[in-house]
Amino acid sequence: MLLLDAMEDAPTLYVVLTAREHLEVPAIRRHLSKLRKGLKPRWPDIEWAKTSEVQKRGALHFNLLVKGVPVEDRGELFERICELWCSRVDAEAQSQFVGKVSDGEGLVRYTTLHFLKPEQAPPKGFKGHRFSCTRGYLVRPASVMREEARRSLKLRALIWKGRSAELAELELELAKSEKWSLVHVRPGTEGQSNGGQAAGFASISGADLRPFAEGEL
Repeated sequence: MLLLDAMEDAPTLYVVLTAREHLEVPAIRRHLSKLRKGLKPRWPDIEWAKTSEVQKRGALHFNLLVKGVPVEDRGELFERICELWCSRVDAEAQSQFVGKVSDGEGLVRYTTLHFLKPEQAPPKGFKGHRFSCTRGYLVRPASVMREEARRSLKLRALIWKGRSAELAELELELAKSEKWSLVHVRPGTEGQSNGGQAAGFASISGADLRPFAEGEL
C-alpha cells in the first residue's frame, strides 16, 4: 500500500525519532499528535506515515515518511523536531535524524521490508499498531489503497507463475466478474413429485452431492 502510494506521491523527507525511555502506546500516540500539532503552524500540509521498530535494548524508535515539507526545509524541520520531541520525552537531539528522500519508492521498499524482519518484531505483550499514517498521507482513502494493494499482490503472483502481464490482468478481471451464490435444492429422481426440478438434477447422483452437503466443497 505504501509503495503504490509512493509511486504517485513520494515522501520528501525521512525522520527517525528515538527515546531513551520505553514509551507505552498511549504515550506514543499523544507525543506524536502533539509533535504534528506543533509543526503544522509552520508546515500546514505536513503528513506522515509511521512504522515502529524495536531496538536491541527493547525500546521503540519510529520511522516517519514525511510529505508536505519542502526538502530545503530539512534543517529547520530537524531543529523544530528536536525542540518539540526532546522537550516531551527523554531523548537527545543528536539521536534524532531528518534526511532527504532521493528515491521515494526505494525508501518505502526498504522501510517496509526492514519493518517485516523478525528481529524487529515488538516484545511480547505489545499492543497497538506498528504502522499508522495521518489522514491526508495516502493519495486515496486507506480502504481504497488496501484493495489496490491486494490486487497488486495477486497480479504479481500470477506473473511470478509465468503469466504475461496482459494475461494476468485478464485473469484478475475475469475472476472479478464471476459471481457465485449458493442455492438450496432438494435432489430427486426423474418422474417423482419434484417435477422439472427433479429432471434438471437427474444426472447428479447422491454420491456426487454428499461432499457438498457435508461442507467439503
